[in-house]
Amino acid sequence: MSENGPVLPPEVYRRRRIVAVIALLAIILLLVAGVTSMVGMINGKKDATVASTATPSGAPFQSFSARPSETASATPSASATASASASASATPSVTASATPSASVTTAAATPAATTPAATPTAPAPIPSVTTAAAVAACTANDLKVTVTPAKRVFAAGEQVSFHVTYTNSSKTPCAVGGEGTNTGVDLKITSGAAQVYTRSLCAATAVQKSEVAAGAEGATDLAWDRKINVLGCSSASTAQKGSYWAAVTVNGVSSAPVNFIIQ
Repeated sequence: MSENGPVLPPEVYRRRRIVAVIALLAIILLLVAGVTSMVGMINGKKDATVASTATPSGAPFQSFSARPSETASATPSASATASASASASATPSVTASATPSASVTTAAATPAATTPAATPTAPAPIPSVTTAAAVAACTANDLKVTVTPAKRVFAAGEQVSFHVTYTNSSKTPCAVGGEGTNTGVDLKITSGAAQVYTRSLCAATAVQKSEVAAGAEGATDLAWDRKINVLGCSSASTAQKGSYWAAVTVNGVSSAPVNFIIQ
């Protein structure tokens, strides 16, 4: 024992400290709650004071005038009705029965301002379909014909072939081929001034009739078997090495001659 009394175990002093801390926290919480309550009461009194000084009628925006609708602005009577409706809805002293009356009047004015629906236009009659006139055959005024050899130089035993194009340079369609005179595609081969081969001598030149639109282009390919048929189809011989010229006609319209070589 000490002079101040018996000495207690350390656990006893530790518990006392914990209890003291808890009591102190409880006191602090009570103080905070009291202060909060007092502040709330003060704020409530201020709100009550502000509410008591507000406009007794309780109708803010008394001077506010409603924006007239498009229907109300169409006629003077509709505008006056819209203003009356706005005044009725803004003034507290007006009974609820006044508002329906104003709205009914506005509705009555609406038909006068509404644009009547347009009368549907009857569809245009469909023109009758008639058979188009026959397209005229292409002539030298319509066609531009070109021929291009597949190669500039053909080796021994190689087939000689050409690519033919014909363009309708006019502003109207025309026809190529058919059974008339000078229709189809013909190929002529010359060497210098000598005539070597004419396709129409031994083969038909007519082709199926086809329309070439204005500005459009047609094409075909032709082959030459190197036969010389100037003396007739039965006595045709084979062309030898040399320089040759090829020209093509389409519907009787001739191309410029082009040169090629056979080795």
